[in-house]
Amino acid sequence: MGSITLSGATTATPDNGTGPARSSGPGSGFPPKDITEWGESIEIGNGEITTFSSVTPSGKPKHVGIHFAEGTLKNLPYAEDFESGDADGIRIHGFWAKPFTLAFPTNTPKPITYAGCGWNPQGHTPRGVYTKPHFDLHYYFYAPEVIGDIGLGVIEDLSDEKIPDGYRLIEGGAIVPKMDAHLAPKNAPEFDDRSDASDWEETLIWGAADVDNDGEYENNFVEPMITVDYFENHLTGVERQEIAQPDVYPKDGYYPTTYTVRHLGDGGYAVVLEDFEERTA
Repeated sequence: MGSITLSGATTATPDNGTGPARSSGPGSGFPPKDITEWGESIEIGNGEITTFSSVTPSGKPKHVGIHFAEGTLKNLPYAEDFESGDADGIRIHGFWAKPFTLAFPTNTPKPITYAGCGWNPQGHTPRGVYTKPHFDLHYYFYAPEVIGDIGLGVIEDLSDEKIPDGYRLIEGGAIVPKMDAHLAPKNAPEFDDRSDASDWEETLIWGAADVDNDGEYENNFVEPMITVDYFENHLTGVERQEIAQPDVYPKDGYYPTTYTVRHLGDGGYAVVLEDFEERTA
């Protein structure tokens, strides 16, 4: 799962905070215009990907999301484009990827700091599991320069209180540099020996590492991984899932308890963290 690193990541373009007319699809009204600010954007495919955050009139967090404009999934760069030099990408563990980081707007609730994203046209490790073209969307709890200092390692024992309910370390607890180790649902169908990797559509991952070098591991992001196939062929309206929670949290702040993937008609798609609850470290 080491396809996304900070080194070599594409620099995004800051938005003006108000957002263009991409704020909703036909009849969707999402995200709500009057309470939403927009963050950074990157052009990819025939569209762009942009961060956003919505707060209630009283300032409570409502939505923190990543928006895919109409056309974004068309003409995406694939391996042959990277190999020919027609598109910028990097190769990790034999897989081509296009990593990029996006800042969230100023109204985003702490501890969410930035989005570390990647387009993976060949998938990534574990081989035979996450092999379909997909996007990784990390919602980080720590600053980019802190995440960038994470080095190689292995989490051999993560305390139960830091493992979200129903989750487990995968890949032997290997820590990916400039990212972390990954935790996936125990019942994720892609890890069932009876399943076919081609059936995988989407999964929510948690990440952990010794982020602040204090000898203790911390949870440092939640990450929806979503295939192009899911966006285009399996998503109808709004799909909502609960986010399994750990017993302890790395920082004080607001943490999402659900996430949605939304088809906004000709307004594109949105991957959104929602139903925030205040927690203390």
